[in-house]
Amino acid sequence: MDYFLALAVGGLLSGAVYALVGVAFVVVYRASGVLNFSLGEWVSIGARTVAAGMHGAGLPLFLALAAALAVLGVLAAAFNRIVLRPLIGRPVVAVVMATLALGAFMRGGAILAIGDLPADIPFPLTDDLWWWGDVPIPPARLLASGVAIALVLAVMAFFRFSRAGIAIRAIADDPQAATVVGMSVTRYLTVSWILSAGLCAAGGVLWTIDGLGGFGMGLVLMKVLPVVVIGGLTSFGGALVGAMAIGLAENLVAGYVDPWLGTSAASVVAVVLVLVTLWLRPAGLFGATAVQRV
Repeated sequence: MDYFLALAVGGLLSGAVYALVGVAFVVVYRASGVLNFSLGEWVSIGARTVAAGMHGAGLPLFLALAAALAVLGVLAAAFNRIVLRPLIGRPVVAVVMATLALGAFMRGGAILAIGDLPADIPFPLTDDLWWWGDVPIPPARLLASGVAIALVLAVMAFFRFSRAGIAIRAIADDPQAATVVGMSVTRYLTVSWILSAGLCAAGGVLWTIDGLGGFGMGLVLMKVLPVVVIGGLTSFGGALVGAMAIGLAENLVAGYVDPWLGTSAASVVAVVLVLVTLWLRPAGLFGATAVQRV
Protein backbone atom coordinates (compact mmCIF):
# COMPACT_ATOMS: atom_id res chain seq x y z
CA MET A 1 0.00 0.00 0.00
CA ASP A 2 2.83 2.41 0.83
CA TYR A 3 4.40 1.69 -2.57
CA PHE A 4 1.11 2.51 -4.31
CA LEU A 5 0.73 5.73 -2.32
CA ALA A 6 4.29 6.78 -3.14
CA LEU A 7 3.66 6.24 -6.85
CA ALA A 8 0.30 8.02 -6.70
CA VAL A 9 1.68 11.03 -4.85
CA GLY A 10 4.61 11.32 -7.26
CA GLY A 11 2.28 11.12 -10.24
CA LEU A 12 -0.06 13.80 -8.88
CA LEU A 13 2.88 16.11 -8.11
CA SER A 14 4.10 15.78 -11.71
CA GLY A 15 0.55 16.18 -13.02
CA ALA A 16 0.22 19.56 -11.32
CA VAL A 17 3.16 20.95 -13.33
CA TYR A 18 1.82 19.31 -16.51
CA ALA A 19 -1.44 21.16 -15.85
CA LEU A 20 0.22 24.57 -15.69
CA VAL A 21 1.88 24.10 -19.08
CA GLY A 22 -1.36 22.69 -20.50
CA VAL A 23 -3.25 25.77 -19.31
CA ALA A 24 -0.70 27.99 -21.09
CA PHE A 25 -1.67 26.16 -24.30
CA VAL A 26 -5.41 26.47 -23.59
CA VAL A 27 -5.16 30.24 -22.95
CA VAL A 28 -4.01 30.93 -26.52
CA TYR A 29 -6.27 28.35 -28.16
CA ARG A 30 -9.34 29.50 -26.26
CA ALA A 31 -8.73 33.14 -27.14
CA SER A 32 -7.74 32.82 -30.79
CA GLY A 33 -8.05 29.21 -31.92
CA VAL A 34 -4.28 29.05 -32.54
CA LEU A 35 -2.50 25.75 -31.89
CA ASN A 36 0.79 26.97 -30.45
CA PHE A 37 3.29 24.28 -31.41
CA SER A 38 6.16 26.43 -30.15
CA LEU A 39 4.93 26.08 -26.56
CA GLY A 40 7.78 23.75 -25.62
CA GLU A 41 10.28 26.42 -26.68
CA TRP A 42 8.42 29.06 -24.66
CA VAL A 43 8.76 26.87 -21.57
CA SER A 44 12.40 26.14 -22.33
CA ILE A 45 13.29 29.81 -22.95
CA GLY A 46 11.49 30.79 -19.77
CA ALA A 47 13.55 28.36 -17.72
CA ARG A 48 16.80 29.20 -19.51
CA THR A 49 16.24 32.94 -19.09
CA VAL A 50 15.69 32.54 -15.36
CA ALA A 51 18.82 30.38 -15.11
CA ALA A 52 20.78 32.97 -17.13
CA GLY A 53 19.63 35.74 -14.80
CA MET A 54 20.73 33.76 -11.75
CA HIS A 55 24.08 32.51 -13.10
CA GLY A 56 24.98 35.30 -15.50
CA ALA A 57 23.71 38.38 -13.64
CA GLY A 58 23.72 37.03 -10.08
CA LEU A 59 20.02 37.77 -9.56
CA PRO A 60 17.99 35.98 -6.89
CA LEU A 61 15.30 33.60 -8.10
CA PHE A 62 12.35 36.00 -7.95
CA LEU A 63 14.15 38.86 -9.71
CA ALA A 64 15.40 36.45 -12.39
CA LEU A 65 11.84 35.21 -12.84
CA ALA A 66 10.56 38.79 -13.12
CA ALA A 67 13.18 39.51 -15.80
CA ALA A 68 12.18 36.34 -17.69
CA LEU A 69 8.51 37.34 -17.51
CA ALA A 70 9.38 40.73 -19.02
CA VAL A 71 11.47 39.17 -21.81
CA LEU A 72 8.84 36.60 -22.75
CA GLY A 73 6.06 39.18 -22.50
CA VAL A 74 7.81 41.46 -24.99
CA LEU A 75 8.49 38.51 -27.31
CA ALA A 76 4.85 37.39 -27.12
CA ALA A 77 3.54 40.88 -27.89
CA ALA A 78 5.98 41.27 -30.80
CA PHE A 79 5.10 37.86 -32.27
CA ASN A 80 1.39 38.59 -32.03
CA ARG A 81 1.80 42.03 -33.62
CA ILE A 82 4.34 41.29 -36.34
CA VAL A 83 3.50 37.71 -37.36
CA LEU A 84 0.03 36.65 -36.23
CA ARG A 85 -1.94 39.82 -36.95
CA PRO A 86 -1.16 39.75 -40.71
CA LEU A 87 -2.22 36.09 -40.77
CA ILE A 88 -5.77 36.79 -39.61
CA GLY A 89 -8.15 35.12 -42.05
CA ARG A 90 -5.43 32.95 -43.56
CA PRO A 91 -5.60 29.12 -43.51
CA VAL A 92 -4.93 27.46 -40.16
CA VAL A 93 -1.86 25.70 -41.53
CA ALA A 94 -0.20 29.09 -42.09
CA VAL A 95 -0.56 29.97 -38.40
CA VAL A 96 0.67 26.53 -37.34
CA MET A 97 3.74 26.91 -39.55
CA ALA A 98 4.35 30.34 -38.05
CA THR A 99 4.43 28.88 -34.52
CA LEU A 100 6.76 26.10 -35.69
CA ALA A 101 9.07 28.68 -37.27
CA LEU A 102 8.99 30.69 -34.05
CA GLY A 103 10.03 27.59 -32.11
CA ALA A 104 13.03 27.06 -34.41
CA PHE A 105 13.98 30.73 -34.08
CA MET A 106 13.76 30.57 -30.28
CA ARG A 107 15.90 27.42 -30.11
CA GLY A 108 18.62 28.92 -32.28
CA GLY A 109 18.50 32.29 -30.54
CA ALA A 110 18.78 30.71 -27.11
CA ILE A 111 21.86 28.74 -28.16
CA LEU A 112 23.54 31.89 -29.46
CA ALA A 113 22.54 34.16 -26.58
CA ILE A 114 22.71 32.03 -23.43
CA GLY A 115 23.87 28.61 -24.60
CA ASP A 116 27.12 28.77 -22.60
CA LEU A 117 25.40 29.48 -19.26
CA PRO A 118 24.28 26.73 -16.84
CA ALA A 119 20.66 25.67 -17.22
CA ASP A 120 20.03 24.55 -13.65
CA ILE A 121 17.92 26.69 -11.30
CA PRO A 122 19.14 26.62 -7.68
CA PHE A 123 16.20 26.36 -5.31
CA PRO A 124 16.47 27.49 -1.67
CA LEU A 125 15.05 24.38 -0.01
CA THR A 126 16.71 21.56 1.84
CA ASP A 127 17.12 18.20 0.13
CA ASP A 128 15.80 16.40 3.21
CA LEU A 129 12.62 14.47 2.45
CA TRP A 130 9.33 15.19 4.15
CA TRP A 131 7.23 12.20 5.14
CA TRP A 132 3.51 11.54 4.92
CA GLY A 133 3.31 8.39 6.99
CA ASP A 134 5.74 6.10 5.18
CA VAL A 135 5.52 8.03 1.90
CA PRO A 136 8.56 10.25 1.11
CA ILE A 137 7.81 13.66 -0.42
CA PRO A 138 10.58 15.91 -1.79
CA PRO A 139 9.85 19.44 -0.49
CA ALA A 140 10.92 21.15 -3.73
CA ARG A 141 8.52 19.01 -5.78
CA LEU A 142 5.69 19.64 -3.33
CA LEU A 143 6.23 23.39 -3.44
CA ALA A 144 6.53 23.39 -7.25
CA SER A 145 3.27 21.46 -7.57
CA GLY A 146 1.50 23.70 -5.06
CA VAL A 147 2.55 26.83 -6.93
CA ALA A 148 1.46 25.25 -10.22
CA ILE A 149 -2.01 24.46 -8.87
CA ALA A 150 -2.31 27.97 -7.42
CA LEU A 151 -1.44 29.50 -10.81
CA VAL A 152 -3.95 27.27 -12.61
CA LEU A 153 -6.70 28.35 -10.19
CA ALA A 154 -5.64 31.99 -10.60
CA VAL A 155 -6.00 31.73 -14.39
CA MET A 156 -9.43 30.16 -14.01
CA ALA A 157 -10.48 33.00 -11.70
CA PHE A 158 -9.02 35.58 -14.13
CA PHE A 159 -11.11 34.29 -17.04
CA ARG A 160 -14.23 33.98 -14.91
CA PHE A 161 -14.25 37.21 -12.92
CA SER A 162 -11.86 39.82 -14.39
CA ARG A 163 -12.94 42.30 -17.04
CA ALA A 164 -10.09 41.32 -19.36
CA GLY A 165 -10.83 37.62 -18.96
CA ILE A 166 -14.51 38.09 -19.72
CA ALA A 167 -13.59 40.20 -22.75
CA ILE A 168 -11.28 37.47 -24.07
CA ARG A 169 -14.05 34.90 -23.64
CA ALA A 170 -16.47 37.16 -25.50
CA ILE A 171 -13.99 37.66 -28.35
CA ALA A 172 -13.46 33.90 -28.56
CA ASP A 173 -17.22 33.32 -28.80
CA ASP A 174 -17.92 35.99 -31.45
CA PRO A 175 -15.09 38.34 -32.50
CA GLN A 176 -17.32 40.32 -34.89
CA ALA A 177 -19.90 41.06 -32.20
CA ALA A 178 -17.10 41.97 -29.77
CA THR A 179 -15.71 44.44 -32.32
CA VAL A 180 -19.15 46.00 -32.87
CA VAL A 181 -19.52 46.79 -29.15
CA GLY A 182 -16.12 48.46 -29.06
CA MET A 183 -13.77 45.72 -27.80
CA SER A 184 -10.21 45.82 -29.12
CA VAL A 185 -9.76 42.29 -30.42
CA THR A 186 -6.07 42.73 -31.19
CA ARG A 187 -5.32 44.15 -27.74
CA TYR A 188 -7.00 41.32 -25.89
CA LEU A 189 -5.40 38.69 -28.10
CA THR A 190 -2.05 40.25 -27.21
CA VAL A 191 -3.02 39.99 -23.54
CA SER A 192 -3.75 36.28 -23.99
CA TRP A 193 -0.35 35.67 -25.60
CA ILE A 194 1.45 37.61 -22.85
CA LEU A 195 -0.46 35.64 -20.20
CA SER A 196 0.47 32.37 -21.89
CA ALA A 197 4.13 33.45 -22.07
CA GLY A 198 4.11 34.27 -18.36
CA LEU A 199 2.66 30.86 -17.53
CA CYS A 200 5.34 29.25 -19.71
CA ALA A 201 8.09 31.08 -17.80
CA ALA A 202 6.67 29.96 -14.47
CA GLY A 203 6.07 26.47 -15.83
CA GLY A 204 9.65 26.22 -17.07
CA VAL A 205 11.01 27.07 -13.63
CA LEU A 206 8.70 24.59 -11.89
CA TRP A 207 9.38 21.94 -14.56
CA THR A 208 13.12 22.28 -13.94
CA ILE A 209 12.74 22.22 -10.16
CA ASP A 210 10.52 19.14 -10.44
CA GLY A 211 13.22 17.42 -12.51
CA LEU A 212 10.87 16.46 -15.34
CA GLY A 213 13.11 17.41 -18.29
CA GLY A 214 12.29 17.17 -22.00
CA PHE A 215 11.57 20.62 -23.45
CA GLY A 216 10.85 21.55 -27.04
CA MET A 217 8.53 19.79 -29.47
CA GLY A 218 8.74 16.58 -27.44
CA LEU A 219 7.07 18.36 -24.54
CA VAL A 220 4.21 19.51 -26.77
CA LEU A 221 3.61 16.13 -28.40
CA MET A 222 4.11 13.87 -25.38
CA LYS A 223 2.72 16.02 -22.54
CA VAL A 224 0.82 19.15 -23.53
CA LEU A 225 -1.33 17.87 -26.40
CA PRO A 226 -2.38 14.73 -24.51
CA VAL A 227 -3.31 16.86 -21.50
CA VAL A 228 -5.49 19.28 -23.46
CA VAL A 229 -6.98 16.64 -25.76
CA ILE A 230 -8.08 14.55 -22.78
CA GLY A 231 -9.41 17.53 -20.83
CA GLY A 232 -10.78 19.50 -23.78
CA LEU A 233 -8.96 22.13 -25.83
CA THR A 234 -10.97 25.01 -24.34
CA SER A 235 -11.25 23.89 -20.70
CA PHE A 236 -8.88 24.99 -17.94
CA GLY A 237 -10.43 22.56 -15.49
CA GLY A 238 -10.16 19.85 -18.13
CA ALA A 239 -6.44 20.55 -18.51
CA LEU A 240 -6.04 20.10 -14.75
CA VAL A 241 -7.97 16.81 -14.73
CA GLY A 242 -6.19 15.53 -17.85
CA ALA A 243 -2.78 16.39 -16.43
CA MET A 244 -3.49 14.66 -13.15
CA ALA A 245 -4.76 11.57 -14.99
CA ILE A 246 -1.62 11.40 -17.15
CA GLY A 247 0.79 12.00 -14.26
CA LEU A 248 -0.92 9.35 -12.12
CA ALA A 249 -1.14 6.79 -14.94
CA GLU A 250 2.50 7.30 -15.96
CA ASN A 251 3.79 6.76 -12.44
CA LEU A 252 1.63 3.70 -11.77
CA VAL A 253 2.61 2.08 -15.05
CA ALA A 254 6.29 2.89 -14.43
CA GLY A 255 6.09 1.33 -10.99
CA TYR A 256 4.01 -1.77 -11.72
CA VAL A 257 4.13 -2.55 -15.45
CA ASP A 258 7.63 -1.47 -16.52
CA PRO A 259 9.47 -3.88 -14.18
CA TRP A 260 7.26 -6.73 -15.40
CA LEU A 261 7.67 -5.96 -19.12
CA GLY A 262 11.28 -4.85 -18.88
CA THR A 263 10.57 -1.82 -21.07
CA SER A 264 9.29 1.73 -20.70
CA ALA A 265 5.56 1.34 -21.18
CA ALA A 266 4.99 4.55 -19.21
CA SER A 267 6.13 6.59 -22.21
CA VAL A 268 3.09 5.51 -24.24
CA VAL A 269 0.48 5.84 -21.50
CA ALA A 270 -0.48 9.34 -22.58
CA VAL A 271 -1.02 8.19 -26.17
CA VAL A 272 -3.26 5.33 -25.04
CA LEU A 273 -5.32 7.68 -22.86
CA VAL A 274 -5.69 10.10 -25.77
CA LEU A 275 -6.93 7.34 -28.09
CA VAL A 276 -9.44 6.11 -25.51
CA THR A 277 -10.67 9.66 -24.91
CA LEU A 278 -11.07 10.39 -28.62
CA TRP A 279 -12.98 7.14 -29.04
CA LEU A 280 -15.39 7.78 -26.16
CA ARG A 281 -15.59 11.59 -26.20
CA PRO A 282 -13.91 13.32 -29.18
CA ALA A 283 -14.29 16.81 -27.69
CA GLY A 284 -12.46 15.78 -24.51
CA LEU A 285 -13.83 15.25 -21.01
CA PHE A 286 -14.81 18.89 -20.53
CA GLY A 287 -14.49 20.26 -24.06
CA ALA A 288 -17.36 22.10 -25.71
CA THR A 289 -18.95 20.39 -28.68
CA ALA A 290 -19.40 22.78 -31.58
CA VAL A 291 -23.03 23.32 -32.55
CA GLN A 292 -23.85 24.70 -35.99
CA ARG A 293 -27.22 25.78 -37.30
CA VAL A 294 -28.17 24.53 -40.73
